[in-house]
Amino acid sequence: MPGNSPPITLSTPSFFFNTPLDLNQETLTEATDLQDTSFDLPAETATAGGGTVSSVAKTEKKRRRPALSCEQCRRRKIRCDRSLPCVNCVKSKISPCTYAPTHIPASRVKKGAGHTGAADSNSQVPARSAPAIGTTQRQSPSNSSARQKSSSIPSSTVGSNSEASTVDALAARVKELEQKLAKSCYITQPAEDKFIQPDDQEAESAPMKGTVSKTRFFGQSHWMNGIHMFPGVFDMLKEAETRRNQHHGGFTKCKALGRTIKANRSKAVSTDKLGENIPERGLADQLVNAYFDTFEGVVRILHRPTFMSEYERYWQNPKASSQVFLIQLQLCMAIGATLHDDVFSLRATSMQWVHEAQIWLVIPPEKRRMTIAGIQIMCMLVIAKACCAVGQDLTWVSAGSLVRQAMYMGLHRDPRHLGNMSVYRSEIRRRLWATILELNLQCSYDAGGPPLLSSKHYDTRPPANLNDDQLTDEPDSDRKPTGDPETLTDMSVQLALQKSFALRLVIIKHVNEFRSKESYAETLRLNSELTKACRTLTETLAALSEAQRHQPRTIFTHFHSSLVQMLTYRCFLSLHQPMVARSALDPTYYYSRKVSLDSSLKLAQITGLSTPRYGTSAPGGSLDPGVSFHRLITNGAGVFRVIPTQTLFSVALEFIKKSEEQNDSLGGGPVMNLFELRAVLQSAETWFERRIRAGETGVKGYCFVVASLALAEALEMGLPQEDVDQVVVDTGASMSIKAYDLLKEVAEREGLSLDEPENEEAIHIDVPAIDSDVMQGIMEMPFDWMVMGGDLGLDGMGAFNWARGGMSMPQQFDSVDPSVVSQF
Repeated sequence: MPGNSPPITLSTPSFFFNTPLDLNQETLTEATDLQDTSFDLPAETATAGGGTVSSVAKTEKKRRRPALSCEQCRRRKIRCDRSLPCVNCVKSKISPCTYAPTHIPASRVKKGAGHTGAADSNSQVPARSAPAIGTTQRQSPSNSSARQKSSSIPSSTVGSNSEASTVDALAARVKELEQKLAKSCYITQPAEDKFIQPDDQEAESAPMKGTVSKTRFFGQSHWMNGIHMFPGVFDMLKEAETRRNQHHGGFTKCKALGRTIKANRSKAVSTDKLGENIPERGLADQLVNAYFDTFEGVVRILHRPTFMSEYERYWQNPKASSQVFLIQLQLCMAIGATLHDDVFSLRATSMQWVHEAQIWLVIPPEKRRMTIAGIQIMCMLVIAKACCAVGQDLTWVSAGSLVRQAMYMGLHRDPRHLGNMSVYRSEIRRRLWATILELNLQCSYDAGGPPLLSSKHYDTRPPANLNDDQLTDEPDSDRKPTGDPETLTDMSVQLALQKSFALRLVIIKHVNEFRSKESYAETLRLNSELTKACRTLTETLAALSEAQRHQPRTIFTHFHSSLVQMLTYRCFLSLHQPMVARSALDPTYYYSRKVSLDSSLKLAQITGLSTPRYGTSAPGGSLDPGVSFHRLITNGAGVFRVIPTQTLFSVALEFIKKSEEQNDSLGGGPVMNLFELRAVLQSAETWFERRIRAGETGVKGYCFVVASLALAEALEMGLPQEDVDQVVVDTGASMSIKAYDLLKEVAEREGLSLDEPENEEAIHIDVPAIDSDVMQGIMEMPFDWMVMGGDLGLDGMGAFNWARGGMSMPQQFDSVDPSVVSQF
């Protein structure tokens, strides 16, 4: 029996259980089915004289076989398959397909009374009807029952004609649709969409996936989630702090001196003199060229011919230049100053330029900043804050504001939807949107936050592979295809980076969005896709390098190749960082530990940390691409500091683990790659010394790397645990003294006079009190050595109250003091 047959009830005739009659019998009787039977007389009728005619005297009318075909097929006199809807109605697009209610003769009811009990003499088979073509067939149980109830309403006339039954079917259908409409449409009190989910559902679908602080939430890609992998180093430094020994005193002196240096760099900024702090022409040329030869080739923001024309007009008449151009010029020079020399001698001036740009963006009226030039300034400000260490830990917030202002100006819509723009205007908008997407993505990796953006939110096409001088004023709609997309142009590097944007966006959502499911299978799948993307990137960069040999001007350099690779390979660390800590207890995640190490060694090679660098580099103002990238890694902050730090975390963890394995091995032979890992950490020690000489006031990363080396060597020698702990403490004490000497060199270079305190008790540093009730039940770890100024912590903040969770679940960290997270 077909699945869509009417329900069987007590009044259903027994022919529904039999095999259908053959075609000849059905054809013979269907011709008489259309006759009206509503006026058939019953067995006994009244006579004109008031008597009755006996039913025995009157011969009972011969029973007719009920109609089984739908009304539409009966009307067309074709064979019906009796389904609902039937095949003929579907093919002919007839809607609806209906079956008339069938009258059951009294004799039929009497024969079935022995099986089904008493039956109504006026029993009927209910009418059936199929929904209109194009409507959905899926129904909820409540809707189905309502439909059956409404469709089973008998016709007002037994044995009515097809028109009457069709009206009944349509009436039932209308009632059913009204019920569905009443349940699906509402004005208040929605039934399904809720502002928050119930607690039991939220606990299942939203794991922690991050670290909580008093004022911030750090997702899994944040570098802070890697610190807990080194309890041996951190516990000993905590113990040294509680004992107030020489180690803690050395770091206290470093903190006091670092705050003095940073206070000396801060200068008052006046809104009346924005854009007036421009150096002499020779230095300005070096800084501007440094920016255009490096960053502008990877993230396109400015149109170089237009900017340089305005730049020349400025030197002809400085007072005639607009304030917008002066802010752009200062940001160009601030970024270029990071690459100018090894010691970042223009750090204080660069910080002032960044502060002036921030003030310019917020002073009223803000609507005047809603221009393409304003968007360009906001893009450059995000990069400058990371380079010059000005609020670099809050760039994710700035990037979010940048995305929304760009969308408010329509940059998320392709220019072809906004009117007939010129090629110049269209491509500038497309370039800026591609840059905004990349900046927002990198800030999400740094801050451990979701990107809050997806491909559904924009339809802007990728920029065309054109040089700056090819952007003309002809209509964009009339432009012809731009030839070979593999041709080396000013846009080639950014387009090569943009190819993997969609994948890197999926990865950061998988890692940081708290409602994304924690699936290791999905992690492995994304790892495979990222590996393919890196191979494609390597091939693309090799092709660009080969094309550069045939170019008369320099377009593609070592700086561009290194920066693009660093921004892509960092995704491996963020993808596998949540699993690396679990690999110590669960061998299932060992593959993540291996991938993390391999990618870290690759990043160490890219950033120049694979081998130590001694001595000085080229003189100030050198535009050598290799030197410029090394200076960026040494002088820069933000992403240029976070990626090497995460790299060192992975290398240090593997070095300590392999040292333990060598101590526990049977043969006691050398462990593979141990020499290479030691070389990276030794290079990192030199790198941190260079950073302190370049003006970084935080010395904790420097001591962490050296302490990790000392810990691994002590484990390799097989020393007792007490001796290992003492080695870590002694190493930290000696490094704090060396770091203090380096900071004194920086202070003297910046013109500070140092007054040495007679004793360590004279040094007073404000540490905010911590409520014991708040910390009750939480293991305190007051890492004051991790919190002092510079890239290892927020300046002026107190102790590092670190609550450690289970080693196997890095998401279970309960609390991290916000003072930890300024710059590592």
